Amino acid sequence: MSVHFDVSKISFFGLDDWSVAVCAWRGCCLEVFARAEHSVADCLIALEKAGIALGKDARHTFAGTRLNALSACIANHDFGGHGKMAQTRIGRWEKVHELRAYLAHGTVKASGNGVVIQHMAFDGKTQTRLPPRQLSRIEMLTVLAELEEVQAQLHQQLGHIKALARKAKPMKANKKPNPGSSPG
Repeated sequence: MSVHFDVSKISFFGLDDWSVAVCAWRGCCLEVFARAEHSVADCLIALEKAGIALGKDARHTFAGTRLNALSACIANHDFGGHGKMAQTRIGRWEKVHELRAYLAHGTVKASGNGVVIQHMAFDGKTQTRLPPRQLSRIEMLTVLAELEEVQAQLHQQLGHIKALARKAKPMKANKKPNPGSSPG
């Protein structure tokens, strides 16, 4: 079950405790990311149960790596025409997924007209302060709406892939003739 805030109840456009609205918005965005990660994990499990080889990255700790493993698996199998749309939906999710690190690991501060998100990347050796992202209140609502739309589409399409997992067949490789052989 997911809980989303009702804009009218928390004065998203009023002056009543804007910092609470910012926290609610961030939480809703993170909930959408979590739902997408569960959709990907559920699809990977269904494919594995159907006997489809996934590769070691399907169990990687990073959600993006698992998504790439799922994408590669889908690209290598015939899912009755649903694979191509799944690839498109995965591509759309990858674009909105870029905001996840900022929201999950950055500091989010309420500003007079929206939020400022500051994120610092750490690669194990050095820290890099990334440029802050500023979103107006309208942009915040737009971001949440887009995340929800893209996540719902991804979930729906992965549902088709799960349903077809047992019937999926490896794609036939385009075999090129050996340059030294003769036809026939």
